[in-house]
Formats: sequence, structure tokens, C-alpha cells
Amino acid sequence: MLMKIPMSATSLTLAFPWFLFAATVFSLGLCHGSFNAGCIESEREALLQFKHGLKDPSNRLSSWDRDADCCEWPGVICDNLTNHVLELHLRSLSAVEYYASNATGYYYEYWNSSTFRGKISQSLLNLKHLKYLDLSNNNFEGIHIPKFLGSMQSLRYLNFSGAGFGGMIPHQLGNLSNLQYLNLEGYYYYYREIYVENLDWLSSLSSLEFLDLSYVNLSKALDWLDAMNKLPTLVELRLSYCSLNHKVPSNINFSSLAILDLSGNSFGESSVSSWIFHTPTLTSLDLSSNNFLDQSCSTSKYNFT
Repeated sequence: MLMKIPMSATSLTLAFPWFLFAATVFSLGLCHGSFNAGCIESEREALLQFKHGLKDPSNRLSSWDRDADCCEWPGVICDNLTNHVLELHLRSLSAVEYYASNATGYYYEYWNSSTFRGKISQSLLNLKHLKYLDLSNNNFEGIHIPKFLGSMQSLRYLNFSGAGFGGMIPHQLGNLSNLQYLNLEGYYYYYREIYVENLDWLSSLSSLEFLDLSYVNLSKALDWLDAMNKLPTLVELRLSYCSLNHKVPSNINFSSLAILDLSGNSFGESSVSSWIFHTPTLTSLDLSSNNFLDQSCSTSKYNFT
């Protein structure tokens, strides 16, 4: 007959926390079906609705399937602990990149057939934790940038460079107070011009470090420099071919700007020299293809390091 060995009060006291911890973990595992439950159902549904709005001629999103873990889908990055969708990497090769890798006389047609088109579904609003959205180098055929993007408060990175958007940039983007990187670079060969009438909304992006509005028509935005001067953390500013020719005020004082590209505009010496060369943090300056009387300035790039 086996003798029962009594457990001391001390042993019970030490064992109870471990029992409680094990029971809690087991309970959580049952609630979620497994210890690694994969992506969140509502976010998978949001991504599937987003996919449904896109035209995907090269079937890049064919593995985005209702029965699969969306955290394993190409282009999707989730948080390792919470499984919330954090990033969407859906850029395409630019036409130049495509030509470099596929040198053929019909490269533009082939490139065009490899890009996303269609519309941007409002279902993205259900990705409450999305910090990174890259749709660059696609071809959205001149549609407007959706206003609802201004409600995606978690965004830190937004890249629509060369994505074929047109019309007026929505001022609602100014609500993205956590944004650190904003690239809305357009291209002249797309269907509709992309433009702004003012840039008041920019001054609300107090965390912005990188801004590229190249090929965006800023000719009506008389406040362009004042708005950008209110961005305390701005390090890189690219405004190439923006139809800028305004007289620039002399009291501009960028506090952290290191890289400035104003190439392809219509500035003269009197427009820029009074403030650009008094920006102490500047390390790189591009003034090429402007209307300088001194042609050496109009073809020059400057490095101050």
C-alpha cells in the first residue's frame, strides 16, 4: 500500500501561482483556438474587400484567400504578438526599373500589365493598427486619393509615388498627425494632373521627416513654403517640377532640413538665394533646370558636407 506524502503549506503556497499561470494560459489558448491564432478575422475580411476593389492583371494577390492566414500573405506584415496588420507593401516596379530588368520594345505595355489598378476600398479603415502603406508605382488611372485615408490615425508611412492618382490632393491627409514619411510624387504621363490649391493642411503633420511632392502642381499654393517651414522635424524635402515660381519670403528658417530638391521649377536668383544659403543644416541642394541667369546655377547640384 502506497503511503500518501503530505504537502506542506509552504509547498502549496509556492505551487499555487504556477498553477494559476498555467490555467490562465490554457484558458487563453482555448478561447483563441490555438496559441498562435493567425490574423484577426475582421482584418482578413478588410484585406479581402481591399483586394476585391483592385484590378490585379498579374495575379500577385492570388494567395490572398479566405481560408489562409492573412499574416502569411505576400505584402502583409503583422505584429508578432497581437497579429494586428501593421504594414502593407504593395509597390510595383517603376517603369524605369521594369525596363532595366526587362529590356524589350514593349516594356511599357508589359509594365502596365503588372501594376495594380482599380480603387482603394474604404475597408482599410478596419485596419486600425496599420502604420505603413506603400502603393507606389502602380497605375490607378487618375482617380483621386481617397479622403478617408485622413482617418487612418496610426499611419507613419504613406507612399503613393508614381501610383497614377490625379485631381486635388485631399486636405484630410493633414489629420495624419503621426505621419513621418509622405511621398505623393506624380508623373506627367499619367491620365490627370495632380495638384493642390493650398497647403494649410501640411502644417498639422508635426512629425513629418520626409516629404516628396515632385510633379504635383503647386502653382496655386502661394503658402507652400510657409506651410513647410512649420514642420519642425522635416529632414528631406523634394519639390521637383512643381511649377513653382513664387517670390520666397526672407524669414524662412528650416530648423532640421538636410536635403532640398527644387529642380525643374521657374525660380530666379532673387527668389531663393536669400534663404537657401542661410539654412545651416542643409547638406544637399538641387537647383538644376531653373530660370537662373547664371547658367552654372541652373545646372548645379550642391553638397555642403
